[in-house]
Amino acid sequence: MTTIKEINKGDVFTFKGSDNRYKAILCTSCYTDKSPNNFIFAALTSDSEVRPKLDNILETSFYGVGNIKDDYFKYSEAERAKIWRIHPEIKPYSLGSCGLIIWRKDFMKFRDKMELIGNLDIVDNLDKNGSNGVNASDWNVLNELFTDSYKRILEEERGQKTFKVKSIVRD
Repeated sequence: MTTIKEINKGDVFTFKGSDNRYKAILCTSCYTDKSPNNFIFAALTSDSEVRPKLDNILETSFYGVGNIKDDYFKYSEAERAKIWRIHPEIKPYSLGSCGLIIWRKDFMKFRDKMELIGNLDIVDNLDKNGSNGVNASDWNVLNELFTDSYKRILEEERGQKTFKVKSIVRD
């Protein structure tokens, strides 16, 4: 496994949860201009006995909402058209992800448990059009979120729904 030294928007990471199944997260933005650095990730629905590949990730979903009509962080017309083609139920609203914030100094403590499986060219501002966030800077919190309370916290308590990853990947 390659040691992770940097993280970029669109990077997809997988890790084995305490249930011995592979989970995945997608980096939606990076703040590295000045310290402290952090990354925002979208929780993916990937839950597999085998290590997922990028093609598998394109068939999964992420947690988010379609709720902002007049957003400050607009998508291009082509990006909106693709999102609405795949998710017509949210039109005329913008799609945003539920952000898992992980501080760089904390990520580096558990990076040996993460594996980069590739990079997707995703839309900008996905996390900025969302309506929720979770501090996931601790390995135990991240692991527990994906194995114990995942659906309850994101769907029931935070009102998040699932949306296809391919809807936010640029053509």
